[in-house]
Amino acid sequence: MDLADWDRRHREGFYEEVSQPNALLERFWHVIPAGRVLDVATGNGRNTVFLAEKGYDAWGIDRSSEALRRARQRVSNHGAHVSLVLGDAADLPFKGGSMTGVIVFYFLLRDKIDEMVALLTSGGILIYETLLKRQNTIDRHRNPDYLLDDGELISYFRGLDLLFYEETISGITGKKRATAQYVGRKK
Repeated sequence: MDLADWDRRHREGFYEEVSQPNALLERFWHVIPAGRVLDVATGNGRNTVFLAEKGYDAWGIDRSSEALRRARQRVSNHGAHVSLVLGDAADLPFKGGSMTGVIVFYFLLRDKIDEMVALLTSGGILIYETLLKRQNTIDRHRNPDYLLDDGELISYFRGLDLLFYEETISGITGKKRATAQYVGRKK
């Protein structure tokens, strides 16, 4: 999807139905060491604001200016302190070892996964959740280039200590989602 499509989706409220933090983040946020945490493809900022409210130096990056406009509104509504960056996850503008946590929800660029892991400090936590290819049997067709094969997500993180992994079909906001969920710690 091109940038104009992302901006249009955010402007039309396509992603606004979900305002609560991701359930995986709510379950595991406490294992992230104090410090700087990056939310890759932050979207409306719901997860970034959640982390800021928990006391983290929360950063969000998204390439959609409309997504960041909505995220800024959320930040303002919550009175949170969040740093939002207009940028592309394909070219992350952060130094390696600069984050105690990296979170990624419903975003996949396979060739950037190692770079996301490299952002973590020793002991830093990666929380990652995205759709499996099985999602295409549940609802509308999505580009399979941005969906995972069963067992694929965990295969990218062999160098991390596994804290949690699950592939499941669950109901989120009344919709079924086939997801892979991963939480790991950098050695």
